[in-house]
This record gives sequence, structure tokens and C-alpha cells, in this order.
Amino acid sequence: MGTKVINLDETPVEIIAESIKAIADGVRKLRAGPLTDRALFLLIQHSAPMVRGRYIGISEIKRVFDGISSLEGEYLKKKVKP
Repeated sequence: MGTKVINLDETPVEIIAESIKAIADGVRKLRAGPLTDRALFLLIQHSAPMVRGRYIGISEIKRVFDGISSLEGEYLKKKVKP
């Protein structure tokens, strides 16, 4: 499976917003599942390729998860009904 490069200058804002929402929803579902955060982070850590001969740190993985969780609130405005 290849990686598709997305040109943000040509991508409609709605598609970017939907993608951010989908990623944030996925992270929420993972965290609400049967695995603890620690188990999930260890699974990701040992599944990811090593960088310079070392595993990616648990704290770095946690920061990514926390950042993804806050994406929706920080970058998307919620539609308010009039």
C-alpha cells in the first residue's frame, strides 16, 4: 500500500476537517477499548520501526495521542445551531 501525498493548497477545507474528525474519533475509540493506554502504547512502540536503533519512547507516543485527541477542539469550530 503506497502513501498518498495530499497537497493542502488544493484540498477542500471540508475534507481536511472530516479527516481530522475521523482520526480523533478513531483515537477516542481505541482509548475506550479493552486495552489500557499503557498496553496500547507498548503495542504501538513494539510495532513501529526502530529509529536509530531505539524504540520510540512511550512518552512520545502518549504526546501524539494527546495531540490527536485535542485536534478536533483546537482546529475545528463546532457548528452552532441558530
